[in-house]
Amino acid sequence: MEATNITISKEELKQLIEDAVYKANCTQPNLEYNIITEKELSERLNITKVTLHKYRKQGKIPFFKVDRTIRYDYKEVMETIKFKK
Repeated sequence: MEATNITISKEELKQLIEDAVYKANCTQPNLEYNIITEKELSERLNITKVTLHKYRKQGKIPFFKVDRTIRYDYKEVMETIKFKK
């Protein structure tokens, strides 16, 4: 068996831990976890972080803060975008 080393940033490790804690404490076993980071949302929507910031500032997409980081409820963002089209 060969050992593999993986390097991740401190922020990625923090996100993994937050995700694991949330999933472990989730009371509904089939609840889909859709709280995502700015990077994840920009990748899913295929837009830049600058555009995402502009949408946030204009009130076009919902978001919330966890400490100093911004998070998005993916389902809520998609519903908001769908209704604004």
